[in-house]
Amino acid sequence: MGLLDWFKGGSGESKIKKYGKKLRNKDTPVEERESIAHDLAEDGSEEAILALLGRFEMTYEHSMKDASEKERVTNLMLGLGDKAVKPLEIFLKASNAFSRPLSIYERLTNPEQAQVLVLELVEAEYKKSGLKPKKKRALLVKLADFKGPNVVVSALRFVDDFDEGCRASAVEVLIAQQENEAIRERLLQRLSGEDEDSSRICFRIAEVAAARSWPLGDHAASISARPPMNFVVNGGRLVAG
Repeated sequence: MGLLDWFKGGSGESKIKKYGKKLRNKDTPVEERESIAHDLAEDGSEEAILALLGRFEMTYEHSMKDASEKERVTNLMLGLGDKAVKPLEIFLKASNAFSRPLSIYERLTNPEQAQVLVLELVEAEYKKSGLKPKKKRALLVKLADFKGPNVVVSALRFVDDFDEGCRASAVEVLIAQQENEAIRERLLQRLSGEDEDSSRICFRIAEVAAARSWPLGDHAASISARPPMNFVVNGGRLVAG
């Protein structure tokens, strides 16, 4: 008899919810959390898988034990195969604890499907309040793993974000893409503008512009007047100086 059968009365779903709470509770003994995780995986319903994924939302103070538990949950999720895909999508759209679950999703699906989901997650963060940029920032870092026109369109919207980390991550996404005039122009526009106060972002754009010998065009005068540290404008291009 599995642990799910120990709860008497109520629906199976209510039992699963109780299990999910115990799995996320730091005070639940490790051995009991492990048994719960195995029972949830054995149940295999959407509700049970979502409860199992909840373990990723709890961080145990003993980092090695925490990592070991999460690795076991990862293996249980992988063992569920295709039935874990939909619950993973639901969880990833709702939770801030997305690093490991997204890695599981990538292993269970394919790069194209993973890219579509990441773009959906980035879009959702774009529409939210900018006061909590942590998930948005991390998703933009992940977005740099993918390439394509849709990735460029998504990243371009964050080049002017209020959060420096989001701007820096968006810049890295664009740098990682196949270079085109739109990308060059947008990055040079950011570099030449007076509202970019991040020296690391200016340096990074200048570093790439110099390495790729980008013509500065209409931006040459303004960049020359305020060149990033260790760079000068020479012949309409940035060079390390």
